[in-house]
Amino acid sequence: MSDNKHQHRPNALNRFSAWLLHHLQSLVFSLGKAYRSPSATLMTVAVIGITLTLPSGFYLLLKNIQSISGDLRSSTQITLFLDMKLSLDSARQFNAQLKQHAEIADTRFISREQALTDFKQTSGFGKSLDHLNDNPLPHTVIVIPSTELDTLAIKTLLSRLESMAEVDIAKLDTEWLERLFTIVEIAKRSVIIISLLFSFAVLLIIGNTIRLDIQNRYQEIIVTKLIGATNAFIRRPFLYSGVWYGLFGGLLSWLIVELSIIVLSGPFDSLSLLYQSQYTIITFSFSDFLIITGCSTLLGLAGSWLAVARHLNEIEPK
Repeated sequence: MSDNKHQHRPNALNRFSAWLLHHLQSLVFSLGKAYRSPSATLMTVAVIGITLTLPSGFYLLLKNIQSISGDLRSSTQITLFLDMKLSLDSARQFNAQLKQHAEIADTRFISREQALTDFKQTSGFGKSLDHLNDNPLPHTVIVIPSTELDTLAIKTLLSRLESMAEVDIAKLDTEWLERLFTIVEIAKRSVIIISLLFSFAVLLIIGNTIRLDIQNRYQEIIVTKLIGATNAFIRRPFLYSGVWYGLFGGLLSWLIVELSIIVLSGPFDSLSLLYQSQYTIITFSFSDFLIITGCSTLLGLAGSWLAVARHLNEIEPK
């Protein structure tokens, strides 16, 4: 009984070692095959890279749009005109209470006297306003909502602030904000649709390439099956070929987008200076690089798997 267990363990270990060794051999063999036919490999990788460039570029464009919208969102303000009967101390205390709300990023208090002084300086009616018996302007609180709030949440916050006893009028220009959020949402869905369509195109490209490779090695596959090779054994080099195509295509796509950013950075910086903006173009992060190459590699594996599963079973020795 004990001897059988000891025999079983080495056999299992040997089988695993053989399985792992063949995977490594298939990995190296598929890479060597691609190296031995550089023109065909470069054409396939170029087509995949160019195909993936559009969704990758749109993804980066969306990141920049979201960054810009975040800056604009942070400039969203709710103006609270407080009750005229509210004293200065009570108004300051109310402003301090608002700062404790989790939905409010910051507040700015403007007293009645400061508001009148600012209005005299900006309106051009300074001398005329000096003849007023009373200050007609109320205490004002500028509320900056949290950047994590969407349009509906900001409107809800506006309604809640407007219902407070200390507030007389609450104002928020939401029309431009709604347009901004709608544009960002359209951009998100467009990127998803484009990514799905071009991912399907990559599957077709890699699947067709692997199909042609299977046809070119038809006789070799027949002989291999005659000597007892399983479909899994024959399948592995083709799967790794798809992995290499996907990986190299993803790397090329990343490189094309990065080079495009370098070319566009000069004119964009000049445009930013003209508009007195400090915004800089966002490039791919390391996690973005891993996502692009990882997704392209998975697409290569999926495309080759579909092609092999369909065509390899049709090849049988007669």
